[in-house]
Amino acid sequence: MKIVTLMEDTACAPGFACEHGLSFYIETDGRKLLFDMGQTDLFLQNAAACGVDLSGVDTAFVSHGHYDHGGGLAAFLDVNDHAPVYVHEKAFEPHFSHKPEGVKPIGLDEALAENPRLRRVSGVTQIDDCLTLFSDITGADCVPQGNRTLYEREGEDYVPDRFIHEQSLIVREGDKAVLFTGCAHRGVVNICARAKELLGRDPDVVVGGMHLFSPSTGKSEPDENIRAVAERLADTDSSYYTCHCTGPHAYDVLRETLGERIAFLAAGGIIAV
Repeated sequence: MKIVTLMEDTACAPGFACEHGLSFYIETDGRKLLFDMGQTDLFLQNAAACGVDLSGVDTAFVSHGHYDHGGGLAAFLDVNDHAPVYVHEKAFEPHFSHKPEGVKPIGLDEALAENPRLRRVSGVTQIDDCLTLFSDITGADCVPQGNRTLYEREGEDYVPDRFIHEQSLIVREGDKAVLFTGCAHRGVVNICARAKELLGRDPDVVVGGMHLFSPSTGKSEPDENIRAVAERLADTDSSYYTCHCTGPHAYDVLRETLGERIAFLAAGGIIAV
């Protein structure tokens, strides 16, 4: 399985664009997938630089209803005329962040909400034998404190975001299973546990953000919380590639426990798992 990081907060070389956002191109023996689309259309630039033809993508996904994961949706729909885009049924509801200058909208472009290419889902969606999309997280271990600055709306009031709109993807190829997360707002420990229930074993590889850094506050989770996550992940049989909202400090702390089992991705990077 080939995974190309089309967008991330950092770039692996000066020739690649970066922004606060996330996008992965995933290629298996039989599928060409896009998981998230960054904040803008810059992921298209990196795709071209990596030799990735996004017009050939057969299935796309938006992990949750935040602009840094679905801001490039319109750009993708322009360059690809056929791939369905799987979104949670609540992804286009309003979402907000409490920034230093006040509460600001961080949701998806509502003008795209009725696009006929969208496939609205919830719970567990078995797309085919190789693709499982799920959002039914019930665990509450090691949930990021950074979620406290993120809101949804209840009537006229801002209330804590429950992240019902967040979904993760399991991609199978042969006897290998890879779990993709967007930001893991529900807690990477809980998402991995649910993936294990669905698979009957731990995923071989976990790829994505862990939300151990809050861009709203500019702060990482407390070190003791990061170590608690690391200890739980160390008890699995998975290896990890992380990026985006994990943050460099949290990555360093995770690596103290996980060692070579964890690596950091950057825009323009290509890995085979």
